[in-house]
Formats: sequence, C-alpha cells, structure tokens
Amino acid sequence: MTLIDEATASDDGDIAATTVRALGLGPLVGARTWGSVIGHDRDRQLVEGTIVSQPKPALWFDGPGWTVKNHGVEPDVEVPFPPQDWAAGRDPQLEVAVRMALEALESNPPAQPPTLPTR
Repeated sequence: MTLIDEATASDDGDIAATTVRALGLGPLVGARTWGSVIGHDRDRQLVEGTIVSQPKPALWFDGPGWTVKNHGVEPDVEVPFPPQDWAAGRDPQLEVAVRMALEALESNPPAQPPTLPTR
C-alpha cells in the first residue's frame, strides 16, 4: 500500500501513485495528491525582476489520461487528516495504512523458507 496526501506531488508523488495504481501494486491510502505533474525547465528572470517558470513536459497516463495534472490522484481509501490530529501528534492516515498492512499479512502471510536438515 502507498500513503498519499495533499502534499504528495510531482514525479515522486503524483506519478508514483499513478504508477502504483496502474501496476496493481496495492491500495492508495490517504487524501488526493496535489496534481503538480508538469515540470518546468528553469525559472527565468525578466528585466524588471519578475520570475517566470516555463512548463516543460506534460504526462498522459492510460486510465486517468491528462487528469493527473491539476487534479491529482484520488486514494482508494480516503482518510481525512484533520488539524486537531496534526496538533495532537496523531496520524490517522498512517494508522489506517498500518492496520490494513497487518490485516493483509494476517490473511496472506509471507512465505517461509524450508527447514534445513540437521546433522
């Protein structure tokens, strides 16, 4: 499973979450990602000091198409993270993800190596 939230962005967030979903690697847990997929070449400074960023590549995905940019990736299991939990040091998204991981391990335990004969 993969944790995502509104601060998940760009290559390491939006694109990774989209890839995890496309490959069927497990559920996405948390909140919709930021949706900042298109990178930029570099910032350019104009004569009067204004900074301008030039968009570079756009990405299209089989399934969501162009919609990851400016919308983000919806989680499979939405878990709100209210400010009072943040202030109290609780992370409900992490708690749900850990619970789901433990349930998955219980229903599908990892393979065990064979027992080696003793001499």
